[in-house]
Amino acid sequence: MDTSGHEIGPAPLQIDRSSDGHGRVCLAVAGELDISNLDRLRHAVDGVLAEPGVTALVLDLRPLQFIDSSGVQVLMRGRRTAAGRGIDFGILNAHGKVLRVLSVLGVHDVLSITEQPEL
Repeated sequence: MDTSGHEIGPAPLQIDRSSDGHGRVCLAVAGELDISNLDRLRHAVDGVLAEPGVTALVLDLRPLQFIDSSGVQVLMRGRRTAAGRGIDFGILNAHGKVLRVLSVLGVHDVLSITEQPEL
């Protein structure tokens, strides 16, 4: 609830999936990732990593505007799960506040964040 007693819903989060047809899946994560909605991304990541034939999962954070520490935990958990299943895992296009949080928490290098030019 906010200070006026109104119920506050989850932060806006959109996850768009694309695939190259050769086992590589990309999830573009837009909006804000925090404790109010992290289960949506966790389920999306777990679902992709459980699919047969998936060889790589990339999360494109270009459209993501905010992440908190609980959201970072989802990224780290996804990386560990992927590694345990022999699936490549990467993060693309972290920027601004999102990149700052990842850097301050010391996970920027662990997550192997790369940049991809906008098409």
